Amino acid sequence: MKKFYNSFLRSLCYFPTKIEYLKTFFSEWYAIFRKKNLYKNIQWTKDQQREFDAFWKKNYGKKISNRWHKLYQSMNGVHRIDYIPEIIYTTRIEHSANDYFYGKVLSDKAFLGVMFDNRIPKVRTPKTYISNSYGVFYDSERKIISECEAKEMICNIGEAVAKPTIDSSSGKNIKILDVHNGINIKDGMTISEIFNIYGSNFIIQEKIEPHSELKKIYPEAVNTFRVTSYILNANVYLAPISLRIGSGGSVVDNIHSGGMGVAVNEDGTLHATAYLLGNGDKSDKATRHPDTGIVFQNVKFSFIDKIILAAKHLHGIVSNTGVISWDFTIDKNGDIVIIEVNLKGQGIWLPQIISGESLFGENTIEYLRQMKKKVER
Repeated sequence: MKKFYNSFLRSLCYFPTKIEYLKTFFSEWYAIFRKKNLYKNIQWTKDQQREFDAFWKKNYGKKISNRWHKLYQSMNGVHRIDYIPEIIYTTRIEHSANDYFYGKVLSDKAFLGVMFDNRIPKVRTPKTYISNSYGVFYDSERKIISECEAKEMICNIGEAVAKPTIDSSSGKNIKILDVHNGINIKDGMTISEIFNIYGSNFIIQEKIEPHSELKKIYPEAVNTFRVTSYILNANVYLAPISLRIGSGGSVVDNIHSGGMGVAVNEDGTLHATAYLLGNGDKSDKATRHPDTGIVFQNVKFSFIDKIILAAKHLHGIVSNTGVISWDFTIDKNGDIVIIEVNLKGQGIWLPQIISGESLFGENTIEYLRQMKKKVER
């Protein structure tokens, strides 16, 4: 009886992960069927299909759908059998590589500074003015304060950014502020009204002034580098790096919010083509920025090597996580700023589509085999 009781309790502990798995599984299938008009005209030869089936059967243990591969190909024109399908990444790789409960905690943006600020030289997080976690207010030093004290602290902060800290993505509900005498002069809202919009679980932090090399491409948004790091055989590797760029006057760079993505080579040069993918339901392309006219293939950043080193170093700070998607930018002083740390729903379709490369590159076969062994244990 006691053995059954303990087994039952353990199963209850992991019940949320099962629910998350099912929710993600059905969401991914719904999304790929919704986009079928994009890839329905991609035809593979019988030899291509046989090669695809043999690759996944040998390295993953079973055949898989080719719908995600055809979707990526429909957008970039590059046929690859070793792309990592979004459904395998979100339902298998993230679940086997990252602890679900630890990830939920670390995904709270209010902890970003606590975990990573100035852990290595010239790498920081945005300065926090105040934050709210489940109704409790904190100052920049994580000291608990009253709501009145929080209002006083931001009464004349000038430019700042307000955003949710939990269950937020794709730049949703980000608000640019310019607060003077308790009023946001951008829209006339009072601090109380701003607090009421978010309710709880939000943060107000500094508005990052981007590096000149980023501002010349598009000055209205911060523009961020998505860098996915992963552990394999006691080493940290990086997936293809992508730069997300705002457009059309938007203050956010998220692809789902009208931004565009362009791949970044390890020498700092941009690929020639940027992709405007929306929610993955269109495949518009551009070779120059529609607002500034900057030609992407003429751009070379001077700081990519620093971002690469930072991602590999920072991964070691985080326990219980095998894959992490970092959002970095560079401020006006050349410091690396960590904007977000993503441990679930990382959106690995973007770097693969815009680079035309597999997420794990030359490590794909080894990574799939290692994951297969871990799941089988």
